[in-house]
Amino acid sequence: MIRPRGVVLAVIVEILLAFAINRLVGTPPQWAALVALPLAAVAMLVLAAPPGVEPAWAPPPEPPAVAAHLDASLLAGRLEDAVHDQSRYRSRVQPRLAALALAALRRQPALADLTDLRDPRAAAALGARWHTLLTDPAATMPEPAVVRALLERLEEQ
Repeated sequence: MIRPRGVVLAVIVEILLAFAINRLVGTPPQWAALVALPLAAVAMLVLAAPPGVEPAWAPPPEPPAVAAHLDASLLAGRLEDAVHDQSRYRSRVQPRLAALALAALRRQPALADLTDLRDPRAAAALGARWHTLLTDPAATMPEPAVVRALLERLEEQ
């Protein structure tokens, strides 16, 4: 889109260039205006161009592999500690698994108002084995296959 301001400035450039060519080179005014015409057209196009866009400089994002690796290694270390020390299972792993189970159960419309896994509806939805594993204070760290089966079941719900 050609702006009126660009046209006015191009006409001013045309007049100034034609006058300069006429005085410096000594050409007739008609020829000076004709020679200055392409330069005035270029000036009009430059002035009619949209303003440049300022780039939004931001630092590159952190690679996600580092944080994921740290989280996975921390989890693996906690699970390894829980295998050797059952009290760590009850203090570190069991509450996190219980929170995951509660969140998965709350996604079901009938169980959206659950506040605790001690609710009989939670016990019925999880099954006796999983409910005991997640709520019993004397529960011990299960085998990795059992934990994987529990997590897969929670994903399905």
